[in-house]
Amino acid sequence: MSDKPVILLNQASGYGVLVGVGALFAIGMITTTFLLKRYLREDAHNTETFSVANRNVGTFLTASAVYSSWSWATELLLLSRKLLSSVASMVYNYGITAAYFYGAGLTIQIAVLTMIGSHAKKKVRSAHTSLEIVELRYGKAHHILYLFLCLANNLLSCSAMILGASSAISIIAGNLHPVASTLLIPFGVLLYTTYGGLKATFLTDFVHTLILLIILCYLNTAVLSNDKIGGLNGLYDKLVSFDLSKIRPIEGNFDGSVITGKSQGAIFFGLILTAGNFGLSVMDSSFWQKSFSASPKATVPGYLTAAVLIFSNVWGLGSIIGGGSIVLENTPDWPTYPRALTNYEIASGFTLPYTLKTVLGDGAVGAFLLVIYLAVTSTVSAQLISVSSILSFDIYKKYLNPKAQNKSLIRVSHYSCIFFALFSAGFTIMLHYVNVDMTWYTYFYPLIICPGVIPLIFTITWDGQTSLAAFVSPILGLIFGIVVWTTTAYHYSDEVTITSLGGQLPALFGSLTALLLPGLSSIIISLVYPKKFDWNKLSKVDLLIKQENDENNEIVQSSDNSIEKNEQTEVKVNEQSGQSSVDDVEENHLSIDEEKQVENLPQGQLTEKELDFWIKVSTGASIFLLLLTWVLWPMPLYRDWIFSRAYFGGFVTMGLVWVYAALLIIGIGPIISGRKSIAKVFKGVYNDLFNRK
Repeated sequence: MSDKPVILLNQASGYGVLVGVGALFAIGMITTTFLLKRYLREDAHNTETFSVANRNVGTFLTASAVYSSWSWATELLLLSRKLLSSVASMVYNYGITAAYFYGAGLTIQIAVLTMIGSHAKKKVRSAHTSLEIVELRYGKAHHILYLFLCLANNLLSCSAMILGASSAISIIAGNLHPVASTLLIPFGVLLYTTYGGLKATFLTDFVHTLILLIILCYLNTAVLSNDKIGGLNGLYDKLVSFDLSKIRPIEGNFDGSVITGKSQGAIFFGLILTAGNFGLSVMDSSFWQKSFSASPKATVPGYLTAAVLIFSNVWGLGSIIGGGSIVLENTPDWPTYPRALTNYEIASGFTLPYTLKTVLGDGAVGAFLLVIYLAVTSTVSAQLISVSSILSFDIYKKYLNPKAQNKSLIRVSHYSCIFFALFSAGFTIMLHYVNVDMTWYTYFYPLIICPGVIPLIFTITWDGQTSLAAFVSPILGLIFGIVVWTTTAYHYSDEVTITSLGGQLPALFGSLTALLLPGLSSIIISLVYPKKFDWNKLSKVDLLIKQENDENNEIVQSSDNSIEKNEQTEVKVNEQSGQSSVDDVEENHLSIDEEKQVENLPQGQLTEKELDFWIKVSTGASIFLLLLTWVLWPMPLYRDWIFSRAYFGGFVTMGLVWVYAALLIIGIGPIISGRKSIAKVFKGVYNDLFNRK
């Protein structure tokens, strides 16, 4: 049989998803945005609504949006070697444990973002981006440095995801041209994101999450219960009887087994994933914006819910379908039978769709194609809002038009969405035509985006980080991360090439250096040259954007639509010696601002004592999840032991239960919690259609 990959679906399937589903979502979200404006008075042409959704998003919708946004990076698709690899391919390469470490590589980042969001709610309640906080605390030089790091993160991660997804769609859908996929993926997203802003992104993320989880529940259950797998006992018996140690032993696994907790490759993979994902999350302003957008009471519960449930994407999928791929590969129903999978097919992510086609047929492959599309469009939507906010607030308003208000900022936000969509698509096409090695690319961009992670976390959580430490540390991480990456590649391969740089260990050591060294250097520099920062200076700053009212020249407060007839507070920033400080407002405005402090905050604002409580909860949860996912659970399993039938059954069952739990909590939960708003919209539409008052 030919070594060429099997064509799974025709090109019409690919265009149907890219054009049909894309148009459906665009029309649906534009219509929804119109209805929200008409019946719930949520105006997407208001800067605060467009950028931070009026800061009143509830717990379940926040969890759903974070879950959806984080479903792109690694759970379903991981860029590897030439194109793309799925969690099933990781299980095929490293064993069942890889599914667990996939999830462990995702959870802690969301927990840390929970802690960041809690601190931000207390200290800079009116921020729109993380870079605003950097500029207010440290000044212009730091602002430009972190501006580069954040925009590099947006471009590199977004282009990598689009390239991987377009390649996957092209592979599955009859060799559909990747350039066509690359151009069509952002198009529908651009329409509804530009029109509806962050609230449209939240609602789209919810729909994506609901559909994705329904599909995952179906795929996992249908594959496990199929006669070709035989349920839990059948899958276990087949994995045990299939003597992998003789046919295809997994290097680094105990006895070469696929069902052992002792898997060196899976742990290395999980560590690389964890390091890179810190850059993809903390340096991505869209995750900060979702935190700013959540109501004060929803931030911690929403983010922690997403952190715990994110395991559902990969746990069941990897153990059931990944395990199924191993036992089905040598059966006559396998698409490539009698030959085994080629390295190209494994690296390109064929493992999962081949398994689905073998067990469930073309319909399941089509469902997986839809999952890929939903994952990538969630990413692109979040990135569009993130970049548009950075370009609007941190470049346009900061350096080009400091007096900019609602109308001009909305206009710039719209232009920025269009610009980044076109630029990222063009950059992705460039990567395709230069035939970039995706292993090299995947291992390269964490070295660029990870150095700023810990200093940025310290910026909002630690008053002891000095200006010097915050500036020098990311630069050290960037330089030494690349040095360690290249020298380690030379150590193991006696050469520095694209291939040697694509090894696991060089990537691991380089990523960990880029992530951890800046944190260590920041602590050392700050302790050697100590200086405490006064958080009260940040709390005095009002960054809310006022909406002009052309009829009476009044200024409408964006966050709660209350009318402010007084002059806006002016914030003066002293940028001497690279250090900025927030000056007190003029005396004749001070008393007015004190009286208006509560009015200028979102409704339902928590007291300082309540915020301190949530900070403690989020910090404790971050530490607990780190210990649980990386120490308490996996380490006792790292021994010379093959999973027993009972343990394997419990492992797979819990993965399946987790998917259904996610469906109920963040798939159905937002509908229940938002039932009053939904009813109000339907009632308004009904009354308008039948002319009822």
